Amino acid sequence: MDLQKRNAELVDQLKTDFVGRNEPNVAWGNAISNFLMLPGLRGFWPLSTYDQNGDTYDLSGQGRKLSYNGNPVYQNTGLIPWLSLDGTGDYLSRADEASLDITGLETMVSIAGLTLGGWYNFTNLARAEGGISKWVTAANNSYALYKSVANVLNFIITNDGSTQIFVSSSVSATANKWLYWVGRYVPSIELAVWVNSTKTVNTTAIPASIFSGTSPLTIGTGPDMAGKISLQFLCASALSDAVINSLFHQTRALFGV
Repeated sequence: MDLQKRNAELVDQLKTDFVGRNEPNVAWGNAISNFLMLPGLRGFWPLSTYDQNGDTYDLSGQGRKLSYNGNPVYQNTGLIPWLSLDGTGDYLSRADEASLDITGLETMVSIAGLTLGGWYNFTNLARAEGGISKWVTAANNSYALYKSVANVLNFIITNDGSTQIFVSSSVSATANKWLYWVGRYVPSIELAVWVNSTKTVNTTAIPASIFSGTSPLTIGTGPDMAGKISLQFLCASALSDAVINSLFHQTRALFGV
């Protein structure tokens, strides 16, 4: 059998006529639609749209606007919209409501669970910092993305409001570099965390549900984060590996990863 070899030089020459898959302009054009296709989407905040008060808008169609706290600054680099957080009182928040109390017991969902995350860039590694979370009120917590002072990227849930059940990524944060950070909970089966394309799993004593706490939903606190955030999402469904990995590969070119 004759197999035709890939002609890398020809591929490079044709880039002006055929847009490459891993090309920032393609990722920019597809990013919003990719996130809006996520099953069980409860909120999607690209950080590109905000009002006169600095509150950022949810594009899921469910109207979960996040309130502006502190003095973060909306910015963009190239094609990326992002929010700059200074690590001192800068974060986004939304008060507790039923649709944010994702427990894994939702009977209308064929693959019940929780998936959340987005793109992050940490400027100061010597501190604990929170990503998208519902974990700021003692004994009334639910779920969180949390970076430790040792730069370990974790996904945490609780089934009683305070006891931590977590999975820690095998990949550590690197200063001033964008990374894709996603957590997934599958009831009674696993917790998983992704950093870029690397998945780490915990299958030990995973609870059947997440505690429905009264903590607000926040992005960039618990504790306060110093850095940048972009393309944040929350789903009341345990998204498949294929979907989570596809989101990474479909948007990575925007972030130079």
